[in-house]
Amino acid sequence: MGMAATQARLLTITAQIHDVEYQAQSIQNAKIQLSNQSDQVYQEYLAALDATTLTVKDYNGNVITANFNNLCGIDAIETGEQYALRDSKGRLLVSDDIYEDYNQYIKEGGSDAYGFAMYMLGIDYDEEAKAAAEKKIYENNKNGDSNAIESMNNLQESMQRMLADNEVGSKDELPTDELKKEYEALELAFKSKLYGQFSDGIYLELSGEDDIEKSGYDEDDFRYYVSIFNQIQAAGGCASISDYDGTNGDAASNSDWLQNMIQCGKITLEIVNTDKTNDKVTFSTSSPSSDTYVSYTETTSIDKTALAKAEAEYEHATKQIDAKDKQYDMKLSELETEREALTTQHDSLKKVISDNIERTFGIFS
Repeated sequence: MGMAATQARLLTITAQIHDVEYQAQSIQNAKIQLSNQSDQVYQEYLAALDATTLTVKDYNGNVITANFNNLCGIDAIETGEQYALRDSKGRLLVSDDIYEDYNQYIKEGGSDAYGFAMYMLGIDYDEEAKAAAEKKIYENNKNGDSNAIESMNNLQESMQRMLADNEVGSKDELPTDELKKEYEALELAFKSKLYGQFSDGIYLELSGEDDIEKSGYDEDDFRYYVSIFNQIQAAGGCASISDYDGTNGDAASNSDWLQNMIQCGKITLEIVNTDKTNDKVTFSTSSPSSDTYVSYTETTSIDKTALAKAEAEYEHATKQIDAKDKQYDMKLSELETEREALTTQHDSLKKVISDNIERTFGIFS
């Protein structure tokens, strides 16, 4: 290739490099515009959210501003669901006293939801005393004729039969982990029935009181603590609500804080599902925009339907923006590859021209 042709080729490649760089710069500007568009869409969505208040509706249809206390606390208002709040790590949010007492109970060796409930009601942890009280109350009532007692008797017989069939005297002596788990499932179902019928009697045995009316025992509180323990176990741990500062102080009673935390995804609203055979719980994630009892309620000119529309529009616009952004990134990657190839050719041609000049003028030196 002659020097003139090489020079022409070099100029062409240089022009191509400039064109590629111009295209890349244009795409970068388009990406900036996309970012601005995304901010605008988000601000429009926030405007829709700002026009609402997080509320909860009770059995009587009364609409009340929602916060941690009236959704999940011991005095939560009655709705058609039981609610829980979990943080971004999946941990259950609980009151400070439950957080401290749960950790102390576990530290002392406790592992039973019913023992924890008794512990929260002021009964010191003592596994042997609890087991003795359970046995005594069961023996005193096993000859009753209710369906619950019949079910307890059947479960007790199944546990005894399992020990006898394996010629052992306790659960810990069962030969396989599978058998131990099967026994524990029977035992848990038995305790669920026992405490479901006679938690007050077991409380009297453990407290030393002789009059349930004067003892201060509260069945609803007991069931609440049983559920909370099982929720913590299912969630894999707990965190204290007092670790958070609400927008106007205490987070536990602050609706604005709770609404903001749910909207930004740092806290999820969960429905607690309880298995009535063994009191175990599972969670179903819910959303205020679709939940029956917890919802965003109009505070200015927006209603629930408009909010749902705003959410749908935000999600649709965000997906479109993300798709365009990915296309731009792919095009930028292609342009960068093309630029690198052209730059390699450019450098090679410059070297050819330099070598030709050196050879040509070297003749006259």
